[in-house]
Amino acid sequence: MTRFYHHPAPPLQRREEPLACGHGYVVRLDVERLTLGFDALARAEGQVVFVPYGAPGDTVEAEPTERRRDWLRARIERVVVPGPDRVLPGCAAFPTCGGCQWQHVTPAAQRAAKRDIVAEQLRRIAGLADVEVLPTLAAPDAFGYRGRVSLVAEGRRLGYHRARSHALVEVDACPIADPAVSAHLGTARAWAAALRVPLRRVTVSAAPGGVALVAATDAAPGEPDVRATEELLVREAAVRGAVLRGGGARRVVGDPTVRVEVEADLALEIPADTFSQVNPAGNRLLVAAVLAFGGFRTGERALDLYCGAGNFGLPLARRGVLVHGVERDAVAVAAAEENAARLGLATAHFTCAPVARALARIADTYDAVVLLRAPRILYVSCDPATLARDARALRAHGHRLARVQPLDLFPQTFHVEAVADFRLT
Repeated sequence: MTRFYHHPAPPLQRREEPLACGHGYVVRLDVERLTLGFDALARAEGQVVFVPYGAPGDTVEAEPTERRRDWLRARIERVVVPGPDRVLPGCAAFPTCGGCQWQHVTPAAQRAAKRDIVAEQLRRIAGLADVEVLPTLAAPDAFGYRGRVSLVAEGRRLGYHRARSHALVEVDACPIADPAVSAHLGTARAWAAALRVPLRRVTVSAAPGGVALVAATDAAPGEPDVRATEELLVREAAVRGAVLRGGGARRVVGDPTVRVEVEADLALEIPADTFSQVNPAGNRLLVAAVLAFGGFRTGERALDLYCGAGNFGLPLARRGVLVHGVERDAVAVAAAEENAARLGLATAHFTCAPVARALARIADTYDAVVLLRAPRILYVSCDPATLARDARALRAHGHRLARVQPLDLFPQTFHVEAVADFRLT
């Protein structure tokens, strides 16, 4: 039974060793804001306290579980007064499942927090306090938005990782996934059970007329795995195709093609084992943000690094930009080239190579191309901390960060994408 003090908790003393769990006292905290991760931030006696699953504006009673020199972590025992942005989560597995961290917070508050987190990371890590960080853009759906989910494999079991753990949580449905994807989690499990090759993960993607499956394996898939996959496709008409990939081998069964809309009237057709953004509506916003920041004109040249299957490069080529895409995944490069040919985008060209190696060749061939002296860099980031570190490095090479557009491609989680506009000074 949880015990609560009826008088103020003792002052928090600074010390190095962790505070043992279950020591019996609680502290009352006013939660200030969300942070990059599971935790919200509060303060007690002037000390920072990280509170997992707190919501801005909450007043909570929390039990300290971990202590460091500069901060404390505490587990909520009771929400005394819920903040204005606290809501009931939309998934029965929350917060046991670690796939989502912010389901207890309104979408509007999530978007505001993501903008603040980007600004805070730039200020704290890069020393950039005056950058224009725009309000977060978000697609309309806070649930049912994921066109792809990846399930971790533990033997033949599939699921997500438990929060702050590598333990497996098996779920029957996922409310943030596209309904067709969520409905086929059981199909993915049946496939995993039928395969013989050791598995790392299984991915389910929305595809025209159904879903496509991908198994990432620890060894080369063999003929028994191909036969088991063929039998699955016969039984499950909605499974349009599957890929088994690992150990240097790639086996394709059926048609595992997915469609990726990059603009309202432009879609790419790519294999399901090629990277694409998981939020289709959010991806269209992301592409639009890059195009808007770039202000590209016909005849301009653009170097698209880590280009994947042409998510940005092909919309640029559609506008007459001379695009050179660089990507190390041969399957993605082949898909980019096939889409360029199918769409008649002759100004897009792609190189299959590690980016560093390709840049060295480009620098030797074109005297005008030196990455850190490019007049403009559009940087698409999936991690505000990494963006801030790179912004600090780019500033040292003469680039000014003019503005940043955060995008909420992953509602209910702390993950935030951002498009950063760097100008050579």
